[in-house]
Amino acid sequence: MSKRPTGTTMDDDRLHELRETDETTASALAIDVSALADRMRATPGDPIDWTVDDEREELPMLVVSAIDEEATGEAPYARQLREEDEAVVAPVPDTLLEADPPDGFGLDLSTYDENRALLFDVITIDETIGFVPVRFSDGEPFAADPLPDVAEDSDPVAEETIAREGGGDPTPRPETVSAPIDADLLESALADIDADAEELASDVAGILEGIERHDVVGPDDIVSAHPPLAVESRVLCLLEEGFWTSEIAPRLEAVGVDVGEAALEVARQGHERQAEQLIEAADEPEYRDAAPEYDVAVTGERDTAEWEVSETGTSR
Repeated sequence: MSKRPTGTTMDDDRLHELRETDETTASALAIDVSALADRMRATPGDPIDWTVDDEREELPMLVVSAIDEEATGEAPYARQLREEDEAVVAPVPDTLLEADPPDGFGLDLSTYDENRALLFDVITIDETIGFVPVRFSDGEPFAADPLPDVAEDSDPVAEETIAREGGGDPTPRPETVSAPIDADLLESALADIDADAEELASDVAGILEGIERHDVVGPDDIVSAHPPLAVESRVLCLLEEGFWTSEIAPRLEAVGVDVGEAALEVARQGHERQAEQLIEAADEPEYRDAAPEYDVAVTGERDTAEWEVSETGTSR
């Protein structure tokens, strides 16, 4: 995929909106590409890959192109084109939207307002599409640089959020946890624990996000008889029985993550239920039979690009 398309701007009078999408792993937002799908030679269900052109002198640019099915295992930010509300949309990786410029756009996805959507201009070369942020739908220009006259150690976006939400409940909700576990599965694991679910939610979120952020589970931890299994946009890993308590808990504590027994159990249950769902989606009898004998962990496929992974399903 070309990282720096230098083609011409398409549809000068049309800006492309960053909109909410039906929840997909690590993609809360998507861009409507209905007018561009033919140019990409892709249809709903086809795999795509993303990157950010961070070498531009001006604004960072999102870059997307269709890829071959067999390339999804090596693509760092593979997704699938989706059809939603009679539109073709391309889910954008959360990581690329949240990263600070020039690596991303510095968006706070937890406060992103579709009614004040970020709008992109389009640049194309061959089948590769570049999206350059222009303005928000309320007319405010997009600025990738820090606001002028603001101290470097100040975060005006965070301060505004704190001021607006002061006194509110800061407890993370399952749908806001940055981890490859579906919100409904995490909610069910919290509901089943014999403890105050609301009190546990923050600790569980810290554990789940710590596992992802600190790469707590690595390729050397995987049971050798069963390589990691890629399903949709996630990877299922089988670990030795008791691995959550013997290895994951102390590794998290070593990097400063609080690990309570009840919170660890909820996190483990969330991963286990997600694994069961992924195994069913993949229709893999080998993993269905083997999983009960082991501990399991689920991670984002982009985090395991260098692993030897059994390819089943498609990233999205």
